Order: sequence, then structure tokens, then C-alpha cells
Amino acid sequence: MRVLLSTYDSRGGVEPLVGLAVRLRALGAEALVCAPPDCAERLAEAGVPLIPAGEPVRRLVHSAAPPSPDDVPRLTAELIATWFDKVAAAAEGCDALVASGVIPAAADARSVAEKLGIHSVHVSYCPIFLPSPHYPPHPLPGQPLPPDVTDNRVLWELNAQGYNAIFGPALNTHRAINIAAAATVGLPAGSSGTGSGDKTRPAG
Repeated sequence: MRVLLSTYDSRGGVEPLVGLAVRLRALGAEALVCAPPDCAERLAEAGVPLIPAGEPVRRLVHSAAPPSPDDVPRLTAELIATWFDKVAAAAEGCDALVASGVIPAAADARSVAEKLGIHSVHVSYCPIFLPSPHYPPHPLPGQPLPPDVTDNRVLWELNAQGYNAIFGPALNTHRAINIAAAATVGLPAGSSGTGSGDKTRPAG
């Protein structure tokens, strides 16, 4: 069995996949990781092959200021384009795919698995990013939650609409491009990864 583990995340999000890869290899499976280039040293220590993708995460995490809401669509589109190319190539010949990390990368990986017809699982390390009637969602950049709405279910639906508005256009553009290039039956328009009934779930 060959398994691809995909994430765009900081070290705290990469480490669980390193442990999973080591365990899979101990069980006789082939495991490789598609992740940011600045986790190369850690993966090398564990003897796990890395397919580097995207910009170094440390540059974003330790920048003087977080990306502005106006920059989010551009950064999202760039990450989605990179992830479709890298994950699609890395997943060829794989039997399964595990996706985690930020929403654009996780949704991309799930789309690639759907395109290739392989089993996929989305892993979220932080339950507060999973829809629940017991607590409200974290607001998206530049999209505060309406103060007059107190029903958590409604807030999560609004949150899902916000995710789809931010991530949906770029994600669906690349789904369509990759379908045409592969001359397959095609992937329908996908969700960005939130809300009940969607194919993916938010990750930290």
C-alpha cells in the first residue's frame, strides 16, 4: 500500500503526520508527505520522503503582520494552484490520501483524491474548527459574525458561506482545469470545506 499524507501547516500540524508516516512504514506500507519545504529537516530525521510544496510556512507565521483580508483571495489562489499540481503528481499510484492543514490545501488534496478515485480522509487536530451547535465558529478575516445572530447552527452556515466565497472560485477553477486536462468524466463544483454535508471539514 502507498499512502500520501498532505498538509500545509506549521510544525504542530506536520508532526502528527510524521508519526503516522513512521507507523505506516513500520506496518509495511509506503508513506510519503507533501508539505511545506521548511519541514524537510524533520522529515529527514524520521526517514520519511518529502514532496515540498508551497512557500515556507515560517515566513507566514512569523511575519510582522498577518495577511490583510484583501490579500487572502490572492494567497488562496496561489496555494490552491500549487497544491493541485504537487499533490496530483505525488498521489499518482497511491492507494489512499490523508489531508490536513489549512482549508485550501486540504480541500485541494481531497479534490485530487476524488479525481484519481482513491480513498481519502481529512484530519482536523482542533475540534473548535468543526461545526457544532455548542459553540460559534471563528470569524473569517474581514468577515465578522453578525452580532444579532445567536443560533450557533445559523452562524456555522454563515461561516460555511464565507469559506465558499473566499476559497470556492479558485478551488472550482482548478477542479475544472484538472478535469479537462485528464479528459475524465469530471468533478462537480466542490465545497471549500465547511458546513454540514460537505465533503471536507475545516482544519487548523
